[in-house]
Amino acid sequence: MKNSNKPIEHSLAVDELEGLLAQVQDQQRLLQQQLDYEHHAMLGLAKRLWVQQEQERAYFARELHDDIGQQLIALRAQIDALQNPQLEQIQEGLLHLIESTRNLSRIMHPTILFDLGLERALTWLNRQLLEPANIQLAIHYDLSITLPNAVNLLLFRIAQETFVNSVKHAQASEIDLTISETSQGIVLKIKDDGIGFNVQSIEFGIGLQSLKDRALACGASLDIHSKPNCGCEVTLLLPYQQLSEFGDL
Repeated sequence: MKNSNKPIEHSLAVDELEGLLAQVQDQQRLLQQQLDYEHHAMLGLAKRLWVQQEQERAYFARELHDDIGQQLIALRAQIDALQNPQLEQIQEGLLHLIESTRNLSRIMHPTILFDLGLERALTWLNRQLLEPANIQLAIHYDLSITLPNAVNLLLFRIAQETFVNSVKHAQASEIDLTISETSQGIVLKIKDDGIGFNVQSIEFGIGLQSLKDRALACGASLDIHSKPNCGCEVTLLLPYQQLSEFGDL
């Protein structure tokens, strides 16, 4: 009799194990769904915070241009009216301050980007950042679709921060910037011929992480490849499905 019960007991044990395994798999699926939901929610929050930050930049840029800029222009007019040769140095200083205020306003909120498009805005950024540092920029713009303003602004900001890093650290003489369409999405690639660096180094880690965080917040991926004496290449990939996720600015 004992021998005849063994197959039944074995069958029950297998059924119990299969039941436990099914419960574990169900719990894993539920946990994964929860993680996916929380990840999506965090990305949505990060994107909204980024859009809010850009809206605040636009507000301060307008204040800088409309309020402080106009006050400086009015002050310059008053000094001009005095026609005093001793004030010429102050006039020159005011002219420089007015131009600096305008440039700061445009950097904070690049209206040229929304008025004339990304390619023209990158050309303007080149004049502001790279030409004064004697760095030549080659732009290859190959898009057949019109991007939302927020996407253009994302690409502009990534290029802006990369240019600043190149000017400060790279000792580069040439930069190639390419914006293109691939089967996976929109690609921004920026490559310089500078001295390169160790991507894992603490000195560059914070700046690089800032770039990656900005990309991640917008549903994009960002890869940075560099090593000493071999330049640097920054590649951003924005999947097509993310284009519709951007709100307006």
